[in-house]
Amino acid sequence: MAYPPQDTPDLSRIGSPAIRWIAERAVEGGNEVVSLAEWTKALVVHMRTGLTPELKAEVEARYPQLNYYIEPGSPHNEPDEGYLEDGFAISFPRPRMAPDNQD
Repeated sequence: MAYPPQDTPDLSRIGSPAIRWIAERAVEGGNEVVSLAEWTKALVVHMRTGLTPELKAEVEARYPQLNYYIEPGSPHNEPDEGYLEDGFAISFPRPRMAPDNQD
């Protein structure tokens, strides 16, 4: 008997219909929800893989009012991007950029 790799967190806890829609669309596209985590500013849906250009375009067309963010990362945090609305957020990992070569 095959078991799913992990239990998907309950997305009904996400009180923003827009953020929940993004998470559901990402899952439909093959991405996975890693966790729901409380952050000081929001309940965050953490996704396993990055935000696809197609999903980003869909979100921008459907929910232009959403606050988009992009973070370059730090020694303590991985780079990510996503959306925030009314105390709820979704976070997609981004690749860490190589430092510029200094002469």
